Amino acid sequence: MASSDTPIGETHTKTELERRNRLYTMLSHINRCIIRTKDPQELYFAACRIAIESGGFAIAWIGLIDSETGSLIPVASAGNVTVTQLKSLNEGKFDVLSNDKETAGGSRFSSWIEMSEQLGLLEGASFPIRLEGKTVGSFNIAAKEPGFFRDAEINLLLEVVDDISFALDIIRREEKRTAAESKMRYFVYYDSQTGLPSRALFEERLNESCYNGNAHQVVVMVVNLRRLQIVLHLLEPNTGLAIIRTLVDRLESVLPAVPRARIDEAKFALLLQDPEGLHVAEELAWEIHKVLAEAVEIDGQEYYLDPFIGIARFPLDGEPAEVLKHAILAASSPDTDTICRFFFADMDEGSRRQLNLDTALRRALERNEFILHYQPQLDLSTGRIIGAEALLRWQSRDYGLVSPLNFIPLLEENGMINTIGEWVLQEACRLNRKWQDEGLPPLRMAVNLSARQFHGGDIPNIVKRTLEKTGLEPQWLELELTESIVLMDADKIIRTMHEISAEGIGFALDDFGTGYSSLSYLQRLPVARIKIDKSFVANLTSNPSDAAIVRAVVGMAHSLGLKVIAEGVETEGQLGFLRGINCEEIQGYLFSRPLPADDFTLLLREGRSIPPKQIEKPERVLLLIDDESNIISALTRVLRRKGFRIVGTTSIKEGFELMAIHQPGVVICDQRMPEMTGTEFLRRIKDIYPDTIRIVLSGYTELNSVIDAVNHGEVYKFLTKPWEDEALCQVIGDAFNIYELRQENRYLSRKLNTNRARSE
Repeated sequence: MASSDTPIGETHTKTELERRNRLYTMLSHINRCIIRTKDPQELYFAACRIAIESGGFAIAWIGLIDSETGSLIPVASAGNVTVTQLKSLNEGKFDVLSNDKETAGGSRFSSWIEMSEQLGLLEGASFPIRLEGKTVGSFNIAAKEPGFFRDAEINLLLEVVDDISFALDIIRREEKRTAAESKMRYFVYYDSQTGLPSRALFEERLNESCYNGNAHQVVVMVVNLRRLQIVLHLLEPNTGLAIIRTLVDRLESVLPAVPRARIDEAKFALLLQDPEGLHVAEELAWEIHKVLAEAVEIDGQEYYLDPFIGIARFPLDGEPAEVLKHAILAASSPDTDTICRFFFADMDEGSRRQLNLDTALRRALERNEFILHYQPQLDLSTGRIIGAEALLRWQSRDYGLVSPLNFIPLLEENGMINTIGEWVLQEACRLNRKWQDEGLPPLRMAVNLSARQFHGGDIPNIVKRTLEKTGLEPQWLELELTESIVLMDADKIIRTMHEISAEGIGFALDDFGTGYSSLSYLQRLPVARIKIDKSFVANLTSNPSDAAIVRAVVGMAHSLGLKVIAEGVETEGQLGFLRGINCEEIQGYLFSRPLPADDFTLLLREGRSIPPKQIEKPERVLLLIDDESNIISALTRVLRRKGFRIVGTTSIKEGFELMAIHQPGVVICDQRMPEMTGTEFLRRIKDIYPDTIRIVLSGYTELNSVIDAVNHGEVYKFLTKPWEDEALCQVIGDAFNIYELRQENRYLSRKLNTNRARSE
């Protein structure tokens, strides 16, 4: 309740902000629940409970439509009403609510007035829950205060219900690959480990608070857990995840209603609107530091994360995007004994260098300091070079070879990216035409476009003018855009892309998986191929999550008639994995780093390539992993004459690579390996290569852990040391029989699905 001397408008504004913050918290909690929950009923009860505890509603209930009667049957509730009470009203028969957004908050069931009077409810709304596009129920909420359902609040609640509907779709799907595709959109805006908003969503909400809200000052706090990355790299994934979730729970205990996000692995951001003095932010920083500085104890071991908090303010410290960057800067590498600090203008020690770089950049074009390097793109079926990506480099006479990470952002900021971008386009097209005139095989030239180029220049005319000037035919030019560029002004950019595409010019979607990854937008884009970001390729042979995402992207692209090119391919294992999932193209250091024009020309003249994909006859490939080479030798001697092709290694790391290269049907791993246990290795192999039959080699002292792995399905059998030769051969032979049966069943299922699709 406001004091008597408080203006009514100000009270109303604060009330709206508090209400909206509660809804943000409700949305965040429900999304965290979505990540952890696989049971729809559990999700329904959790959503209702969170709506009461975090959203500030008086009652919340979810009803599902009876497919036979069309009635809405209550299945979960929270607040001052139970499912039984709801069912007793009108004998459980409620009016089915409208599917339209405009009327989603206006429908009522017949006994609503009576129940509203009894419970003191003043406002209520219902929102349709959908499953695979079909309305299957509704999420119903009511409040004891007026003015609760304004446009902003309704939009947030619609987002809540959309996410619940999305979760139901995920739960419904049985295929892990399909689930990974569907979650891709979700995980761009929410951190997969904590359920918190990601940096992208936090930036949107920060911008909204600064410009669309009524706050006079917005404060951003960034919590930097300086030791977290070191700790996580030393621990098993499950242990690291337990530490992260403990920290998030502690953060939530201090700030239950403050919008927050995880903006990178070790940094969390918080948003304060109109704090009553800067001392409030500083006191809050001390509270945060106090709870996060305490040791996290996992399995009897204590870990200290060394938190430090950086603070920046809007509008004092710049535009919204700058405010977040400045808060991150204030939280990074502090030269201070305090636990927090505010951003100040001279904090960036490199600001003078940045200014000098900017000055040098403005003279670089006239000095001919810009050059292009070209990275080959290869077709995996033939092994030949079919394309090149043009990459800008700056050889400064003052600073030497400057990293693109340092000068590309400066080009964006000072507006030179349009001029330099047009130069890159002309130079790349000119060289491609020159190669053709010299009789070299024609290839695709890929050129990156930035957001400012798309918004600041007439791209269709620039591209057309460039092709006319260089004489390059349109089919040999491909323009690369990131997902974030498309989503800045989707309708306008999609129209522009179609205009360019009509001239015969191709498009590729760059860094796929790091942006919004919206399938609805992807279907509208005239793109020929998707580029998988190198961050997913780096660990795909050993990280089940990365492997699942890459496999899902390839499958999704193929279902849409698109090709896939993987960036950052550096090992034979990565190459083998990508070939195994039918990825069409690659680029990366495995074949070649980006090269100057002369070196790339020599590469083309020599006809360099990688071996083409071989259609090998079926064979039984067996992978042996043991840190004792004499064990591998002994096993090889026993199995040599049994018709197996045996691949062996003493290293878990090399084991992941050999799995990707040779795709063995059966793998045998020793339990006591230095890098990780055999059961942990086989657990990851199960996630990445589910058809592979996994056998652990174990001593009697390790039986409990191995038996547990067998019971959970990670291991097919375990063999003890020493082994009996005849029994060993029998177990391995049976394992290959099971593997081959799985492969045959998978082939028949694909063939059946293909025939069904053709008949439809």
